[in-house]
Amino acid sequence: DEYVDFKLWMMRLPSRQETFAKFLAKKLPKGEKAKILEVGCGRTGRVSRILGEQGFYITGIDPKVEMLSCGNVQFIKEKFDYDKFNLSEYNFVIAQEPCDATEHVVRACVDNKIPFIMSLCGVPHKLISGGMPKNEKEWYEYLLSISKNELKLRYVSLDPLTITPILKSN
Repeated sequence: DEYVDFKLWMMRLPSRQETFAKFLAKKLPKGEKAKILEVGCGRTGRVSRILGEQGFYITGIDPKVEMLSCGNVQFIKEKFDYDKFNLSEYNFVIAQEPCDATEHVVRACVDNKIPFIMSLCGVPHKLISGGMPKNEKEWYEYLLSISKNELKLRYVSLDPLTITPILKSN
């Protein structure tokens, strides 16, 4: 990831966060009633801030976030856990490579019938059950198996250097 970020910067191209936000902006509901949660927003909440500048109402959650809430962008400094976090005030969830929170997002959104879009990491992550998929293909198949009829995986070229796996609800 850092290599790709550096390469994009050297080529004077938009960052992965910028291209993901641009991709999302075309698909997200807009307006005060559209409350969007970004899981795993990171230390700087960059995707949340970019979308907030475009008029979206966003809350970013991450245990490492260091940003202050501002305007229509709020931040919560905590870990996202599908069993504990109340999604009732949100009507859409986004995530860019949320790592260990990935399965939590899928389960929370499927259980609460909240639409989501996330880009997936290119490596597997530990399952909630404690198991570990052998590779990314097994990881992606496991995520899809959480709700076979409601989830879709596709590969999108968001920048000229990579192909991004995007998992979304129907």
